[in-house]
Amino acid sequence: MGLAGAPVTVVTVFDGPSAPGPSAPGPSAPGAPDGWRRVAHPAVRRREDRAALGELGVGHISLGFTDAALRTTDGRHRYRSAPRVFAAPHPDDGDLPRAIRDALRPLCPPGARVHGPLAAGRHVDHVVSRAAVAQLAAPGTTWYEDFPYPLRGRDHDGLAVRRSPLTDTEVERWLAAALHYTSQAEVLFGGADGLRRALLARVRAHGAEAGTPYADRYWLRVDPDIP
Repeated sequence: MGLAGAPVTVVTVFDGPSAPGPSAPGPSAPGAPDGWRRVAHPAVRRREDRAALGELGVGHISLGFTDAALRTTDGRHRYRSAPRVFAAPHPDDGDLPRAIRDALRPLCPPGARVHGPLAAGRHVDHVVSRAAVAQLAAPGTTWYEDFPYPLRGRDHDGLAVRRSPLTDTEVERWLAAALHYTSQAEVLFGGADGLRRALLARVRAHGAEAGTPYADRYWLRVDPDIP
């Protein structure tokens, strides 16, 4: 959204295998003590990506890094509980932004428009991804809001807001793709209906700001040559 007419490739950063140590709960183990980790299960992430991005007809590249919920040090999870992934990054994640930047660099030739997360909500994987994109320093980088987390002023310091009107057809296609993320829909919204309502409310609110029925909202530097 916001790049209509341009070839698009979606890069999934965190869909790699579990790190050595405790196993992630399987895709069908919601009642396990660490059941919150099952949303990060690589098989679930990749299956939902394939379905959603196939719906949109866009390219897809997997970087294969391990999700925060599954990263370990000395055989123990770095993030011991779900709230912990919204706190400061673990010290052993200090090299992740550089590693992600280096993996992204060959995927971003001159003239490519890079679209990265603002890290609203402060999920550790979003935080390190934003740092990696910032280090990439691609001119004209745009930043998207991390749904469903609320946006705060510090998330867009130094950035200017932009809105792109969306047609009914674009919105319906976007919703159809989003609803393939069934694990996220269940955990965050209680199911597909809740996700659909939340997404519609989002694009309608952005549309009201832009004076249109629906719109996407994103952020960029006022000087497009500064990432």
